[in-house]
Amino acid sequence: MEKSLTVIEPTKKEKQKIRVAAYCRVSSNSDDQLHSFAAQVKHYTKFISENDMMELVDIYADEGLTGTKTAKRDDFNRLIADCKKGKIDKVFTKSVSRFARNTADSIMYARILKECGVSILFEKENIDTACMSSELLLAISGAQAQEESISISKNMRWSIQKRMSNGTYIPGSTPYGYELIDGEYHIVECEAQVVRYIFDRYLSGVTKENIAKELNRMNAPLRGNIKRWQFKTVRFILNNEKYTGDAIFQKSYKTETIPFVKKHNKGEKPKYYVENANPPIISKEVFEKAKKITEQFCYTANKTLNRHLLTRMIECNCGATYKPVVVNNITYWSCREHEFNSNKCSARRIPEKDIYEAYITMVNKLRNIFKEILPVAINQIERLQMKAGGAAARINDIDKSIAELNNKNLVLARLKTKSIIRPAEYTEQSGKINSRVNELRSERIKLLKEQDENNTLSGLRKLNEIISNIENPLTEFDEQLFKSMVNKITVPTHTSICFELLGGLKITESIPEQRRCVKNEKQKNSIWV
Repeated sequence: MEKSLTVIEPTKKEKQKIRVAAYCRVSSNSDDQLHSFAAQVKHYTKFISENDMMELVDIYADEGLTGTKTAKRDDFNRLIADCKKGKIDKVFTKSVSRFARNTADSIMYARILKECGVSILFEKENIDTACMSSELLLAISGAQAQEESISISKNMRWSIQKRMSNGTYIPGSTPYGYELIDGEYHIVECEAQVVRYIFDRYLSGVTKENIAKELNRMNAPLRGNIKRWQFKTVRFILNNEKYTGDAIFQKSYKTETIPFVKKHNKGEKPKYYVENANPPIISKEVFEKAKKITEQFCYTANKTLNRHLLTRMIECNCGATYKPVVVNNITYWSCREHEFNSNKCSARRIPEKDIYEAYITMVNKLRNIFKEILPVAINQIERLQMKAGGAAARINDIDKSIAELNNKNLVLARLKTKSIIRPAEYTEQSGKINSRVNELRSERIKLLKEQDENNTLSGLRKLNEIISNIENPLTEFDEQLFKSMVNKITVPTHTSICFELLGGLKITESIPEQRRCVKNEKQKNSIWV
């Protein structure tokens, strides 16, 4: 048979419109930059709309944001997401520096979009990533943009540091309580009242959390987008020296290479202390007192302060631990839950001095009667220990038996699933196995309790030795002795505290009620005009 050949002509497709998007960005909120921003948006909207072969998907625009980081550029991230979804074929942008001032980011995102079939046209540099040679040009242009950004940053940093050193620097943000008029700070009286109230309450022993709650109840004025007073807001005000009229500049700084990272200044850069930088709202004495209270019971960043002896040692009936609170230079210990929400816990504060005095009284009492208590308890537990010899080995055997019985139960379940045994037979045999497992578990719990008694025995022996070595009655608090014999302290009532000693021995001592800190029922409704 003769072969025949037929040519199938290619189908002519109508040219589809290119789905185009534009990305615009300005790096500050100044009027001239915003005018440039509006001009970019207008230009791309008109250019793409007038081209018959292009279809405008969207204009993606970020204003007032730096180009060295992409994390906070919302529209840029939206552009990348839409490209990945296949909504865009081509992206127009004014220049590499508008797209990103970080060389690594420029190339990375260009590659990401290229993998999605999306090309980028940088108009100023005339670079189209659709061309094979464009990545080298993009790297060069990106490096230039990055160096330009670093140069600008260095110039700005130098300018700011000069103004800091001669005391003429004015920060970009104005502290709460002040407003900036003609380059000078002026007090905003309604906010200044709040600042004074915060310091007054803190010096009275009220925690930062409770101060924030009081301010929310009293509708204290806020600033900006902040809707509620929080612990960190109160803490920031208490730590801000500007309220004394002085200012410390360069508490933090930014690294000199991209990406610019803000760091706390721990001595890497000079700091500048300027006196009388602004009108004071509080006195320096008040500020220093507040600072002293904050530092008294907190760790410093480099852990130079030692942990307080009673930290996490005292437990309340509500389950929370106690923390120190200073009122009129007197240290009290108060339930954390009560300080946070007094409606959930009514426990009162305990003077630290009373805790130490109760401990001294307890030790002296125990010293007088320990021979009648501890040796008897030790002998009884020793007899129980002899009866429970080999408990650890028996617990190990029980664990193995329980594991074997559980495996048998699993085999029975599989046999039932395959219809090898009848349901009634499965139920009978499984019930016997479960009953035996429960018996073994009960025996195991009993043995574990006996082992715990063995730990109790070692604790009581050590306590007996410690008390035996106390030759004379205590007349003052002994920190090392306290650490060696007290496991924790609980607070059963408003007038007593309980010391839990080694071996689980508990001894309760009373505290005069009149010396406990009484709950203040007074509450103000509002003090703000």
